Amino acid sequence: MTPTPKGARVAAAIRAGSGGRGSRTRACPIPRGTPESRSAMRIPLLVLTLALPALAQEHVHGAVSDKDAQVPVNQKHPIDPASPRPKGQDLFLQIQGGQAKAYVARPAAKPRGAVLVLHEWWGLNEWVKSMADRLASDGYLALAIDLYKGKVATDPKEAGALMGQKDEKWGDAVEEGGLEWLKSNAGGAKVATLGWCMGGGESLKTSLNDPKDVNATVIYYGMPVTDVDRLKTLRGPVLGIWADKDGWITPDKVKAFDDALTRAGVKHEFHAYDADHAFANPSGGKYNGPAAADAWQKTRTFLAKSL
Repeated sequence: MTPTPKGARVAAAIRAGSGGRGSRTRACPIPRGTPESRSAMRIPLLVLTLALPALAQEHVHGAVSDKDAQVPVNQKHPIDPASPRPKGQDLFLQIQGGQAKAYVARPAAKPRGAVLVLHEWWGLNEWVKSMADRLASDGYLALAIDLYKGKVATDPKEAGALMGQKDEKWGDAVEEGGLEWLKSNAGGAKVATLGWCMGGGESLKTSLNDPKDVNATVIYYGMPVTDVDRLKTLRGPVLGIWADKDGWITPDKVKAFDDALTRAGVKHEFHAYDADHAFANPSGGKYNGPAAADAWQKTRTFLAKSL
């Protein structure tokens, strides 16, 4: 196992087999539990157009408690306003029910793969766009979609409210629209979903709703699903990034998800860090630099071998 950086302990699940159904999993022990999950039918995509201003509202993948809503915004690691501006561009997906805002970051050459990027409960902010840019710099066509109709939270209370007000059907249509756009613009490249926090749950849900269109799934401390029959529909591997100190997506839930994926025969690898929920976001109060860096490197490696 790769040495863990200082400040971040990896409890990685070791995967056997070549992938997909039939692969076996052995994970470091994490207490069992029963995670919550939810899903919805998707609405078909209609048309795709470029545009300027936007709107987009969405749906929830787990209720936010008062405790969750009080996570402080980090003042020590704010997003640097002087950092390079996003290299991508805003566009709009024309879907049933209206227009959905998105942000696309394109690689310099032909895409080696495509990634649908799903934001945290904050919304499609500059940090999420910067992560799409990072993916583009690695050669991927990255599309970050907006599940909040243009709204971006500036504090935890507002973020919790926006997450709680999401429209499931609209959100599913936006996610399907994003996949359709990537399929039409990635030159036949494979597609992965990737998200953090709320977006981590959405990443998994998108892959479950459109398994034929998704080749790999990346989940950063997002809400798991333990329905084995549903998980069997996944057509690609899953990377799970978890936090041992997470009070929302607890080790119990992670273990139950791990077991369910194993029973479903889905190839997957899990990495758990000695960190708290949302440790990968430098603008959050739970940021853990060493863990974030190690998790991102593992994400890059996973995408490189999966797409």
